[in-house]
Amino acid sequence: MNFADHERPHPKLNITPLIDVVFLLLVFFMMASSFTMPKTIDLALPRPEAVDQKGGAPLLIRVAADGSVTLDGLRLPFERLQAEVAGRVASGAARTAAVRHDSGVSVQLLVDVMDRLRAAGVKSIGLDPASGR
Repeated sequence: MNFADHERPHPKLNITPLIDVVFLLLVFFMMASSFTMPKTIDLALPRPEAVDQKGGAPLLIRVAADGSVTLDGLRLPFERLQAEVAGRVASGAARTAAVRHDSGVSVQLLVDVMDRLRAAGVKSIGLDPASGR
């Protein structure tokens, strides 16, 4: 038996189709990622010395864990918040607001409060967690 005449063929791995698929996936994810725009809310923490441009102090809105809302110490139903703030903004009392919240308040409730403040004409809203409560 002469085994020298029968040379074994070397297997060849063709990776060209694999490179094509990886390239297509790369292009797909690059194109898909450019279409997604994150939705964000612009937040600013209030400073203790924060004063409105017209000289008025910012409105202080407090949101409790049970969902109750107070405006400068006056407890309001959530539905009246926008009208009360709009009246104060129209009278020139303030154009900024600081929203304090307890730790158990849902994010959706805070977003709803900030939406009502924006609709009432408040230009700058600061978010401040209530400390020690």
